[in-house]
Amino acid sequence: MGWRTLFITQPAKLSLLHNSLVLNNGEEYTIPLNDLACVVVETRHVTLTSPLIDALANSSAVVYICDEKHLPSSVILPFHAHSRQAGVARLQVLWSEPFKKRCWQKIIHAKITNQSEVLDPSARDDITYLCSLRGRITSGDATNIEAQAARAYWSMLFQNFTRHIDEQDIRNSALNYGYAILRGMVARAIVGVGFLPAFGLHHCNELNALNLADDIIEPFRPFVDALTRELLDEDGEELPLSLPMHYKTRLLELPSLPCRIGKMETTLSYACELCAESLLRATKAKDATLIETVSFV
Repeated sequence: MGWRTLFITQPAKLSLLHNSLVLNNGEEYTIPLNDLACVVVETRHVTLTSPLIDALANSSAVVYICDEKHLPSSVILPFHAHSRQAGVARLQVLWSEPFKKRCWQKIIHAKITNQSEVLDPSARDDITYLCSLRGRITSGDATNIEAQAARAYWSMLFQNFTRHIDEQDIRNSALNYGYAILRGMVARAIVGVGFLPAFGLHHCNELNALNLADDIIEPFRPFVDALTRELLDEDGEELPLSLPMHYKTRLLELPSLPCRIGKMETTLSYACELCAESLLRATKAKDATLIETVSFV
């Protein structure tokens, strides 16, 4: 399991040599693939050789390609990451509606629990309100408690803030950047155990190739929220006009942040893998209670 993050912001050529990534930008650097947890190609002026792309796809590293706004827009995933992928896929497409609804109920319960942990501990009334909403989640979240909790949560977390894709608000930019990093980690983990990421438990958009990742990511999102608020608090009241480099650098530390899953303390990156493995166990046993969700330490 890798531990290093490679963030490429300058023109360079990346190639493969003896199971290592070779970066040449006038000077040459060699990094063993096994050391890499995350590679982010931010600049549009990077050349990657096809042997390296193949090796990265089949390594444990998550590789992100950024768009013209310098936000992660795609992730490299392998086609055959699991020896019994066809068998897992057959189990996945046979998920019953009750099973999917019970899974979604547990996922949203964990998400709202983590959201309450992000809020200021002195805001007892706000935390109590979120916890009361959490107790009303039904199978499949039929009454959309998730949305009710989200409206309350964002107003509690940030002042004068509306959560949407508007990049002009630096808070949205930071959240979007962090969520993109998480989404790639989760997608890599679910493909790694044999699931098809397009088929979700709750999300079912035909234009979305990562519906299942968008399901599993939900309890992980508050970790991005907490880190974003921490960065904003460090900068004071005046918000930057665009996403600063030190925000990106800190958000790229997400894979190594500590967390808890089940009774184990680990990193967010490994928690994604454990969560995917627990979903596979739940799928085989047809028991949604076997899904393990992430929480703060």
